[in-house]
Amino acid sequence: MSEASNGADLLFTELADAVRYSQNWERSIKEQEEKRARAKQQLEELDDLSARLSSVFQHLSLDAEDSDALSRKIGEFADLAIQQTKERVNAKLKAALDESFAESKSEELKAKRSLESYLAATPLPVIDEGVTLELRDSSYSATAEYRCPNEIEYEFLLNTASSPRFRGEFTFAGVRKGVRLPVRLGKTWLKKEPVPDFEKLDDYALSKARASKNHLEATFINRETGSQISLVFSRSGTDSFATIEYSDDKEKVDVTGEAALSKHFDLAMMKGAAGRLLDAILDLRKEKLQLGKLEVEGVDVLSTLDLLGFMQRVVVVLAKSKEAMEAMRKVDPKLAIERLRLLGPGGTKIIEALGLAPARSS
Repeated sequence: MSEASNGADLLFTELADAVRYSQNWERSIKEQEEKRARAKQQLEELDDLSARLSSVFQHLSLDAEDSDALSRKIGEFADLAIQQTKERVNAKLKAALDESFAESKSEELKAKRSLESYLAATPLPVIDEGVTLELRDSSYSATAEYRCPNEIEYEFLLNTASSPRFRGEFTFAGVRKGVRLPVRLGKTWLKKEPVPDFEKLDDYALSKARASKNHLEATFINRETGSQISLVFSRSGTDSFATIEYSDDKEKVDVTGEAALSKHFDLAMMKGAAGRLLDAILDLRKEKLQLGKLEVEGVDVLSTLDLLGFMQRVVVVLAKSKEAMEAMRKVDPKLAIERLRLLGPGGTKIIEALGLAPARSS
């Protein structure tokens, strides 16, 4: 099944489910607000009742002593009764909110999981994507970033623990063993010409990287000496380009930019190693762990959970894609319409935007 066909099916299943769950979540949140408002009103009415009871005794024609005694006795009884009623109101509110909160959290979780399932299939056209990798406490954190039309951006946390290469510290020997990099020139008494000092890269650990389809930026570090290697690699068809910088506590050296150094180095070999590293990092996209970010026009959708608005924006993107619309036409329209109608008036607008014909009655 093509990505477009899979994306069309998921639009009416996973994404439609995510919207429905988010609507349930929204209703639950609204009910919680209404319960709080009702309880607040009840408590305010009880406070008002207490104040009104106190003022009643001011208008009695009893002697002051009798009026004070009666006011005190009734006031004590009323205060106790009002306080007990307040406690019952608060207890009912807490029980109702606990139940409603559990429901809203469940709906929120289901909405986000369905949304993850939809976006994990990369159902939208992608303008730009990349993977960032960073070494922290001997393990790697990795994120896949996607930028789509209509100002949609999202990120997935990647499961490096399942990667044979990146489950632990990855060294340069993992892509090419025995690489020796010329980092500076020195003189010997045997030769008149300067000779290069070589740095062995086997034990250099990958500390951070940013990889896209045809571009890689990576930094390797030697923990013992603190020296580091910065690698930039790009490829286009059969052509490729690479630059390498070496730095330590003494200086920074552009190895590929200095002819006296670069002539002692096998750049083609380095390009091959860089290409393998680029592919290995991009392979991490297959191991999506969790949706970490979803923004539309810079607004955090995972926070607002406005998934109907997100779905409507997705439909605008898909409607401009010939391949996506062809895939839509292969979906059972009756099933699609039934799923979208569950979303209310917003779902009806999506039906119209996609040009889905209403199901015929038998």
